Amino acid sequence: MAWGRDWSRRGFLRAGVGLGAVIAAPAVLSACDDKKAPGVLKVGDQRGGLQALLSAYPDDKPGLDYQVEWAQFPNAAPVIEALNAQAIDVGAVGDAPFGFGLAGKAQIKAVSAYRSSGEGTAVLVKPDGPVQAVADLAGRTVATSKGSIGHFLVLRALAEAGVPVDKVTIAFLAPNDAKAALLAGSIDAWATWDPYTALGELHDGLKVLVNARGRMPGLSYLLSTPAALSARRALVRDFVARIDRAREYSAAKPDAYAAVFAQQTGVPAEVASLMIRRTNFHPVALDDGIIADQQSIVDQFAKVGLGGDGLDVRPAFERVL
Repeated sequence: MAWGRDWSRRGFLRAGVGLGAVIAAPAVLSACDDKKAPGVLKVGDQRGGLQALLSAYPDDKPGLDYQVEWAQFPNAAPVIEALNAQAIDVGAVGDAPFGFGLAGKAQIKAVSAYRSSGEGTAVLVKPDGPVQAVADLAGRTVATSKGSIGHFLVLRALAEAGVPVDKVTIAFLAPNDAKAALLAGSIDAWATWDPYTALGELHDGLKVLVNARGRMPGLSYLLSTPAALSARRALVRDFVARIDRAREYSAAKPDAYAAVFAQQTGVPAEVASLMIRRTNFHPVALDDGIIADQQSIVDQFAKVGLGGDGLDVRPAFERVL
């Protein structure tokens, strides 16, 4: 298919969740009441962001008691695969991977949305390299992950600069491989997201060529699946509410979240601080405006021949939990 991937459950299980994820020790989300623990919720995270977020937030609101089993992934694509394989119940991804998964027929549903500044999603270059403006990417190579927010930023930045997509080679590499290639000089630019962007800026001497602020919707989601919502809707609802409260807390106290994120993930403290202060995710309702923003992303991918032609994203939003 033009979209490039069929998110088959059998294919994912054959590959094995361990190829893309690190399974963390379970955590118990306890409430202030004495309800019997109703079960387990399996959550796919990226680079420990959600797990640290909940650890930093002193939640004392009544709710359900249940165990969370965390699976840590390096980027969004394997989160989508794990959801479609029913290996996890909830997963955190950005707006572009969500659209990419939908076009690949993944059985996924948005259950909550968060808006960010977009500053942490950026195209990075060497300060003394040949690329000093987006127009300089013509005839050169930029690396990113296929269907990622970095990929979408490249498409949007090229369109803004009037550079045809077919004039640029887009190499699809995992974040760490892309960074190594840029530092070695085998590619000319790297489109990525925090914490990779902040690490590149503060520890690798890389420069932001362009970021997503004002160029992208800056949305991220918690996704679930029809199967998980059928079997564990109450747990998904409770988890979403906890994340929403934690996001609001971290926006007011970013240093508290940054300290826990650095401690739990091993990311340098200054990187965690920069990432969390500039990203500033805040919950937003799954309203018509959010759905329109998501539709625009799918339409942009379709416009450059990456699939999703005629895809209506509205059925993929679980507006009432």
